[in-house]
Amino acid sequence: KTFDNKTDAKKWSRKIERKFDLGDLSDYSEASKQTLGDLIKRYIREGKHEGRKDKVNIDYRVNNLLKDTIADINLLRLSTRHIAEYRDRCRKNWSANTFNNHKSLLSIIIDTAITDWGIYLPFNPCKAIKRERIPKPRNRILEGDEEQRLIEACEQSKFVYLKSMVQFSIETAIRQGELLKARREHVNWEKRTLTLYDTKNGEDRTIPLSEKAFSILSSLPKQFSGVLFPINKDKLRYNWVLALRHAKITNLRWHDLRRHAITNLFEKGLSVPEVQVLSGHRDLRLLLNTYTKLDPEKLVSKLG
Repeated sequence: KTFDNKTDAKKWSRKIERKFDLGDLSDYSEASKQTLGDLIKRYIREGKHEGRKDKVNIDYRVNNLLKDTIADINLLRLSTRHIAEYRDRCRKNWSANTFNNHKSLLSIIIDTAITDWGIYLPFNPCKAIKRERIPKPRNRILEGDEEQRLIEACEQSKFVYLKSMVQFSIETAIRQGELLKARREHVNWEKRTLTLYDTKNGEDRTIPLSEKAFSILSSLPKQFSGVLFPINKDKLRYNWVLALRHAKITNLRWHDLRRHAITNLFEKGLSVPEVQVLSGHRDLRLLLNTYTKLDPEKLVSKLG
């Protein structure tokens, strides 16, 4: 190692000698030659993210990390200050959960460099930065005549499948991603079930179809591609926003239909395990606390 003056060289040599006395023989030379961006690129190049169900999300987060100036930081200079500054930049445009996901990926990459690649680092600075506090989960569902207004607005949409997609989502509590990936061959027309593959939690599941849900699928024209609903996420979002505007409904996201559907299933009298079959939740706390909003007024008659 080289220095501008003899004093700095002596300080460094005493520090190294002390490390040897303490039995720390770690070689940081490899780390001194690389940036954080180099680690991120190697993580992807070696396919460390392959096989994970959230691979698409990882690719998205990696691109964001490489675009930020934090990717240019030398590994030996990387500190909690850099992670904190990265957090502050992100939080200007991102939610707390989005930052937490990026920080978690960054921490995994650094741990991989230390354990798998033998790149010695003093510590993983990501672990010293606390996760951002997640705000209370949404509890929005369709209220009053909003469901009727939404369906009527969907009927006016130029995208003829929008009404069917909304109604099917409300009937089954299916996620948007699962809805877009559903194919005609995934439907068991005799047993009246639909198998969902490559779901968010990594497990395939088969859901029963109500008469209404089955009728919706039966009425769909066959697509050459085999998909049930021929549209991508961006075009669906565009048509969804137009329908909400036409229905004069505010603060409603597509994912809120899932909460609305789960609430309806409980109000129909289905048990927790039965609703879990449809929703696919592995964590019952999430199912009951985040995706269920029962109306107290509707419980009055049950109490007697």
